[in-house]
Amino acid sequence: MNMNIDKNDFSFEESLKYLDELAAQMTETEGMKAFRMMEKDELPVDKVVKVFCVVMSIRIINRYSHQGIHTDYVHAGTVSQILHVLQSAIQLRQVEMQADGGMMALFDAPMKKDVEDIINISAQVRSVNDVVLKKFRLPLGEQVVSVGIEYGPVTYFASRYSNLEGVCYGSTIQRAKMLADVRDDSVNISEDIYVNLSEDMQKNLFVNKEMTGELKYYFSQLINIRMRKWVVENK
Repeated sequence: MNMNIDKNDFSFEESLKYLDELAAQMTETEGMKAFRMMEKDELPVDKVVKVFCVVMSIRIINRYSHQGIHTDYVHAGTVSQILHVLQSAIQLRQVEMQADGGMMALFDAPMKKDVEDIINISAQVRSVNDVVLKKFRLPLGEQVVSVGIEYGPVTYFASRYSNLEGVCYGSTIQRAKMLADVRDDSVNISEDIYVNLSEDMQKNLFVNKEMTGELKYYFSQLINIRMRKWVVENK
C-alpha cells in the first residue's frame, strides 16, 4: 500500500523535547479521560486519550476450489464494496486495513439506536460479499465474511510528526478480532453489544449464544434482504 509520508530530517534534540512534553501529560491529576469517539478533526494531536466506541473487525476468508482464479481481483472487489458499505454509516469514524487483508472499523455509538444501525451495517457487509461472488461468476461460499463487534474504550494517539491518521489500540480491538475469528461466515457480537440491542433484535436475530474460554458471544448469519434478493434473482 502506498502512503504519502512527509520527509523530515530527524532531530534527536527535538525528539527528546517532544517526549518530555508527552511524559508530562501523565502527571495531570485527571489522568487519561475517556471520550466518546469524535470526528477525526476533533481528535487531539500529541495527546493520548481513551475513546469509547464500537469496534467492528471484518475477516475475509477465501475457499477457492477453482484453479486460475484471480483471487486478488475478487478480494479487491470485496474490500472496495465493504468500504462503500461502511462509509454509508454516519457513525463511522475510522477504517483500517489489516495485514491479513481484513478490516477494522470504529464507530461512534452513544445511543442504542446507533448500535442497532451498526448491526444492520454488518448484515450489508456480509451480503455484499455474495454480490461480489455473483459478479465474478463464482459459487456462493467460495469466499465468506466473518464479523466481530465489540464495545468499549480504545486508546487513541496521533503524532505531529506524521500525516497518517491516528492509531487506535487496546483490549477492545483485540476482543473484536477474537470475535471475528471465533466463527466463520457469521456476525459475532459481545455481551456488551447484545444488551444494547432491542428486545426484538435479541429474540429474532441473536438467539444463538456460545462460550469460548472466557469469551461469551452471540452470533447470527445476518443478511441484507435486498442484496439477498438480487443474488437469488441473478443465478
